[in-house]
Amino acid sequence: MVSGTDMPSVLLWGTIGLAIVAAIVGLMVWDARRRKSPSVLLDVIAAMARVWVAIVVLGIVVTIIRWVSGGPYDLTEMPVSLRWPTELPCQSRGGGITGEGAVLHCAVADSASATVSGLDGGLRALLGFGSVLSLLVAAVPGVVIAVLGQRALTRAPFAARSARWLLVSAIVVLVAGTLGSLLNDVGSFLIAQSVLAEPIADSPVTAPRAFSLNPPVWPLGVALGLGALSVIFQQGARLQRETEGLV
Repeated sequence: MVSGTDMPSVLLWGTIGLAIVAAIVGLMVWDARRRKSPSVLLDVIAAMARVWVAIVVLGIVVTIIRWVSGGPYDLTEMPVSLRWPTELPCQSRGGGITGEGAVLHCAVADSASATVSGLDGGLRALLGFGSVLSLLVAAVPGVVIAVLGQRALTRAPFAARSARWLLVSAIVVLVAGTLGSLLNDVGSFLIAQSVLAEPIADSPVTAPRAFSLNPPVWPLGVALGLGALSVIFQQGARLQRETEGLV
């Protein structure tokens, strides 16, 4: 992500970043052709997947270092209870919408980006473990693509190893994706209770009054898809063995 107050400089840096990515992809294409790869496109995709996995692993290492060092911690969605600066129709009895054009009828701010420091070991471990699990899920697509791509390049796309990798990936996504999100929610709520005023305090920003768990649904959907692919690859491996036996 590139951000800044000067749009031309942001566009410039964004263009430079895209040029660097294009140059890396170009080198991958050149290397695949030099090695006379049976599929240049598949070779490049697998290489990019390995690079993605390496970046995620680096992110996990950085997260663990921050967890152990006890430095400041960034939260993207710390739950808060925010008092809106002006009373809105939904907050007043019998209030209606008046005026012409677009009118703000109701608004709720229930989270904020925050940087906190001085966390105890328990909270750091909770957030660190949740972040590591979330990054582990992010690495799964790269691992799957790299393994399947390598199998396809060796002309064994339906090898038993591919089906096992898909099944293991389904379990990792389901467990780590769900548990990581829940741990981050619990940790963010506990931090909000520690650093913000009590919900009954007369303050524009206070800790949330109630805690709720929102288990994500997407890990189940992704796990089901990977599990189905695992079964399909198992059937493909069986058909491939039967075909080779007939030759």
